[in-house]
Order: sequence, then C-alpha cells, then structure tokens
Amino acid sequence: MRRLSILRLWGFLIILPHLTCWAQNYPETSYILPIPSYRPVDTSNPLSNMTRDTLLYMISLFLSPTQGSLKIIESGSTDLKDWVMVPASAVYPGSISSFRKASREDSEIKVFQIFKDLLKAPAYLKVRSWHHSRFIIPPTLEELERLYSFSGWRRELVEKSAVKGTRRVIYRSPKPWPYISIAQTETAPDNIVRETEIIFAREDLSGQYDFYAYNSEGKLAQTSSFHTSHGKDITAPVPFTCLACHYNGTQGVFQRSPDSFHSPNHDLKLFLEKIEFHPESLGKLN
Repeated sequence: MRRLSILRLWGFLIILPHLTCWAQNYPETSYILPIPSYRPVDTSNPLSNMTRDTLLYMISLFLSPTQGSLKIIESGSTDLKDWVMVPASAVYPGSISSFRKASREDSEIKVFQIFKDLLKAPAYLKVRSWHHSRFIIPPTLEELERLYSFSGWRRELVEKSAVKGTRRVIYRSPKPWPYISIAQTETAPDNIVRETEIIFAREDLSGQYDFYAYNSEGKLAQTSSFHTSHGKDITAPVPFTCLACHYNGTQGVFQRSPDSFHSPNHDLKLFLEKIEFHPESLGKLN
C-alpha cells in the first residue's frame, strides 16, 4: 500500500510541471478540474470511459462554443487522474460549483444526479441553443415541422418501443441536412403524439449530438417519459436517459445510433430506475 502511495506521489510530481505551465498560461481565465483517467476500450469493456465521457459531455452543455472549449491534460496512467481546463468566459453562470462536485464522483449516475439541478433551470433550454447557430432548435413542434418538414423524411415504425412501452415513429434527415433523428412516441390506440424527441449533430464536428424533447402540447420541454422493467412510465430529465442509450464507448461520444443499448454490460432500464428525479419540482418554462 505504501509503495502504491509513493508511485502515485511520483506520478503527480511528473504532471505537476504541466499543470503549472497551464496555470501560468491561464492564471485567471480557466478552472482546472480532475477527471477519471482514460482507460483502453475493448469488446470486454466497451463502457470503460463512460463516467469520464459523461462528465465532459455534461460540462460541454454549459459552455458557449464561441467563447472557448475544454482542454484535457492526460496523466498517461490509469492510476492517476487526468485534468480538464474549463474556460471561465464560456461557462454558464452558476454552473462551476456543479462541475467541481461532479468531477469528484466515480460513476455516471452520480454525475447525472449533480447536473440535474442545472437542467431544471428554465434558462437551460436557451443555453443549449449555443451549439446550434445555423440549424436552430425552435420552441414549438409546429415551428420544427415548418422549418424542416420532417414528416416527409424517411421513417421507421416501431410498434412497441422497448424504452417507451408503446408505438414510436422515427424520422431520419436526408442530405444535405445535418444528421438529425426525430422520434415521436404515440399513445395507443388513438396514435396521438405523446412526445417528440430530437437528436441533433453539433456544428463543431466533434461527433457529439444534442438531445431535445417536445411535450404533448408541442412545447420544448425539459423532461421525457420512459418505460421501466416494472411496467411503469417514469419522467426523467433530458438528456440523462438519452445518453444512456446513445453512448459510443469506442469514440467516446454521444451520437445518433444507440450503440450501447444492446451492450451486455449495460442495462438501460436498471439505469433509469436508479435515477432519482421528481418532475413536480421543475419550474415553469418561460
């Protein structure tokens, strides 16, 4: 145990000059936060970096891409922490304390729990538009159809969705649109649209996607409903449950195709049931 502690100390001393150099270059303009170290990804453990990638993704949601981006300092060891530099000028006001708390957690579920308070803020929906300046996310479903005419796109019908417990229609964007998927959950037997969810590629070409939802009234919402293994529907914040399905461990991004959904090491429904979220505590949207 003592030998391990000495090795960790030596490892920290090795990366300390790098941290010092970065701190000198960004003395008052960046926050330096610890993140889980990068671990090799293989078929036996495709989700080995999910906590790390979830943390970085959630932080990026609250950063203005025109004001700065995240910079990662790698320790080069799986026994040590890596570090991320967060530009202060780009941070959504009041979010840095959540970043600090989340950076000390060891699972993506704990990271989600910390960020949920930020996601409840009405202003958050406006913040998310930072990543989409050319192809906007409108406030209503009616305007979404007017802008993109998605009802005419190629579509896929799922009679009973595993994560929704009912009928779902999925639309895929054609060229030359950016990569967009729009899924509408319908109630049985009348097939009335209960909610509409969007997966939208970011314009920074990072490979990351953003997730949005419209409620039954066609208004941009902060929550969506999912079906649990106990046969109950629960309401959870966007994009928590979206990320659970759409994580690509090989690329370290959250994308359009739900690659991790069928992973033997990942139980989405168990994940949903672990999330503590009370929709009645949400403030009304502006």
